Amino acid sequence: MFWGVNMRAIVLSDIGRIRRQNQDRFLVDEKRGLFVVCDGMGGHKAGEVAAQIAIDTIWARIDLLDEVHPHQFLSDSIMEANRQIYSMARQNEEFSDMGTTITAAIIKEMILYVGHIGDSSLYLIREDGPQKLTRDHTMTERMLREGLLSEDEIKSNRYRHILTRALGVEDQVEIDLFTSNLQYEDKLILTTDGLTDLVEPWEIWDKFEQESDIDRALSGLMTIAYERGGHDNITMIAVVPS
Repeated sequence: MFWGVNMRAIVLSDIGRIRRQNQDRFLVDEKRGLFVVCDGMGGHKAGEVAAQIAIDTIWARIDLLDEVHPHQFLSDSIMEANRQIYSMARQNEEFSDMGTTITAAIIKEMILYVGHIGDSSLYLIREDGPQKLTRDHTMTERMLREGLLSEDEIKSNRYRHILTRALGVEDQVEIDLFTSNLQYEDKLILTTDGLTDLVEPWEIWDKFEQESDIDRALSGLMTIAYERGGHDNITMIAVVPS
């Protein structure tokens, strides 16, 4: 159930036009209201290994979600994933530079619980427009907060893809944990930066407003990203009342 009504999740994941591997990973459990997207990074196949470890770690602990507070589940699971990725990276030279973003959402009784690291994104879609709930952990976001950069300068800044925080890069990591109250007609989209680098928030909102078929809305967003270069893997999870 999805804050009182049936819900469904629609996923679209694509390698893009340039990358040789899809290093994005995702997890969907509609029954428990759990949705996760990860964007791996690292040479060779290291990025997809890191992202897969994160997903596998959360899935292995899924039964605990019925026993503990959602934020406790997210915090413990993400920290355990961080430990496993960091340990493997230290033990295997081929994985030495691997890491991953993670954006994880749990929906329970009209409340959205979120755990977030990196620059994947979670958007809340309402009639009055899109709201980005997560904050990017990037150099440009830090520069923006410090007044060294304007919003208009972010897209063209050379530091826009440099993460200040990622899963598995250090032995400890800070997790953004927060909640948001939901309304009955809300829609959510979790996405990697392969979409948000190329498609504006208002364009995401516009597709959801125009299309009653969410599969078509996601396909339309993918088409826009491809038309603008499709330079990265793109993964989207839309969560909507059905």
